[in-house]
Amino acid sequence: MGRRYYRRRNSNSAGALIRDSVEVGNRLPWWGAALMGVVMFSLFYWGVPAWIYHQWESNPVRSPLGDLVRQVFERRIHWIQYLGIVLGLVGAFFAIKNYFWSERLSRHGEQSVGLFSRLLGRLLD
Repeated sequence: MGRRYYRRRNSNSAGALIRDSVEVGNRLPWWGAALMGVVMFSLFYWGVPAWIYHQWESNPVRSPLGDLVRQVFERRIHWIQYLGIVLGLVGAFFAIKNYFWSERLSRHGEQSVGLFSRLLGRLLD
């Protein structure tokens, strides 16, 4: 009998990044989780949008298609910042949890942390 391959339910890159960050944060010590949260928040909230704006400003050639793509990305740049907020919340949660309680969460607990960080990120966005 052959192998069965199952597709993950949430296969988009943002969901995979959040899921992987939760798994890594669950295994890090408290200071590692805090550092991960600060780096990921800074990178996605300030770094990536600044890099995108720099790329737009460094291209002196303007075209109608380029302007259309720029408008679409400008309306979606808050998604990248939302991802930074969620990853910062994941890092902050695991920094606090791992400081006071050293046991790892189960898979269900990791999924709950991902869900609550997404909900809190929506409120803070």
